[in-house]
Amino acid sequence: MTIRRPDRPDRPGHPRRSVLRAGAVTGLGLLAAACARIPTSSPVQQQQVGSGVVQDAPYVQPRLPVQGAAPEEIVLGFVQAGVGPEDDYGVARQYLAPSARSSWDPTAGVTIYPAGMELEVVRTSDVSARLTVQALAQVDARGIRTVLGAPSSREIDMRLEKVDGQWRISSPPDGIFLSQAAFENLFTTARLYFLDPRAAHLVPDHRWFPVQQSAQKLLVQLGAGPSEVLAPAVRSAVPQLTELAEVTLAPGDDNTTQVELPRAIDDLPQSQRDRALAQIQTSLRTLRGLSSVRVSIGGVVVDLSAGNLSRPLPGHRPIGAGTTGIISLADITAGAGAAQLVPALADDVVSSPAIAQSGPLAAALAADGGTLVLASTNGSIPRRDAALGGALVAPRVDDAGYVWTSPVTSAGALLALSGSGSAADARVDAPWLAGRELRAVDLSADATRLIVLSADESVSRIDLCAVIRDAAGVPTELTSPITLHTELGDVTQVSWYDEIEVLVLGTAAQSGEQQVLVLNLLEGSEMMPAPRPGTLRVAGTAVSEVIWATTEGGALLRTNGTGWTSVDLPARDPSYY
Repeated sequence: MTIRRPDRPDRPGHPRRSVLRAGAVTGLGLLAAACARIPTSSPVQQQQVGSGVVQDAPYVQPRLPVQGAAPEEIVLGFVQAGVGPEDDYGVARQYLAPSARSSWDPTAGVTIYPAGMELEVVRTSDVSARLTVQALAQVDARGIRTVLGAPSSREIDMRLEKVDGQWRISSPPDGIFLSQAAFENLFTTARLYFLDPRAAHLVPDHRWFPVQQSAQKLLVQLGAGPSEVLAPAVRSAVPQLTELAEVTLAPGDDNTTQVELPRAIDDLPQSQRDRALAQIQTSLRTLRGLSSVRVSIGGVVVDLSAGNLSRPLPGHRPIGAGTTGIISLADITAGAGAAQLVPALADDVVSSPAIAQSGPLAAALAADGGTLVLASTNGSIPRRDAALGGALVAPRVDDAGYVWTSPVTSAGALLALSGSGSAADARVDAPWLAGRELRAVDLSADATRLIVLSADESVSRIDLCAVIRDAAGVPTELTSPITLHTELGDVTQVSWYDEIEVLVLGTAAQSGEQQVLVLNLLEGSEMMPAPRPGTLRVAGTAVSEVIWATTEGGALLRTNGTGWTSVDLPARDPSYY
């Protein structure tokens, strides 16, 4: 394998990976039960479905109800018909009683179950039946996916009635049910970009939308706002667009998709309009088949260069802790010396070095492990030794001028020390971390999303939250976190690898062997080369060709995806900036 470059706004993303990890499904056959496997090999056709449909969007033909079908068969047929969004799920509505056809809301959400799993329907009375499904994940009406830690059994009761002598469902559950394979065919990943408080960065929010309405759904959800984990930390310049018909798409002569926006965008104040357009174009480019986009309003192509918003990615410059403090690991050859990067630390024994991607602020842990040392790459920031007591988690530096750390034994807060002096330091409460062992914290390049690795009685947990800041970038609090799941049994290190990917070091649940993987927040995970035994730390980003590692024995290693190579240099604790 090779180390991957990051997704760019102007080109397609990575090949699709496994979206969910499905466990084995055990016996379902019960007396009086009707079982059916939803086909995953149905013909996929290219078909126009109204305006705004992405070209090459898959379409799976659902089946109409058959005459004389039993209640169990009607329930199963209704579930199977969720693969057909044509005509507002017109086929699925044929399984419903007239009173339920107009009130049923198929867009309320998606329940995803393992591919190949047999659904079970049990007749519970003369006019009712119960559907049982093993849910892997849930996608809500906003396109936000929640992956469950393990398959969860869901039971849904439905009432039926006779309509012209045929059984039909009178109390259908809102939403649809899709197998993992069908979901991957019919839905596509998307990133909605929102503004940080400083209006300096675009911050991605992860969504899944139906392929055939992905662009329209994306625009509407940009106006509706971010998910709960981001909501207090970001904002949107895009106004609410309640009607999908307000957004139309058409292919251009140069294979660029033309997106015609409603005039409500043009009526915004100039600065808000520019930012809204930056959000819109950057978000649209993440959709499958829409990597090249031209935006127009009233038929006039608009200039998108005025938004002046960045889509930051992790750094590409490797560093480590060496004999002269913080050193560069770039352009290292056997026997050559390494460039020293922070003059104030040149004579210090330090660990866990960190440098801001933009700006001179740098930090490291002193030899005692309980003192955080702040300095700079150019001498513009006076050295500061902050004795915080007890072992500290490895520091990380953001582009707002703060260094993040915390005692390993958490008191329910993180510390954000300011490069401008102790008077500006912030204690950021995180009550959900109280009493836990902190193993790692890392900020995304947009300085908004925080990933925290902690453990309780040796059970590790990866949490994702957002940093709430004021307009000057001062952190005030954290949002409530969501927990990320991996197939690793015990995780010892996490760090941002790409805009929506996290590099994870841990042990396999079954074998106990160490593994390194890249966890994609939208599309599952990908294994990297197996680490050397006793690996303590790995460092990599998608914009770099190399992943670095250090071991308990002090070895410094690197890989470009084809195995680990030893580097003859006295350095440890690799990182990137």
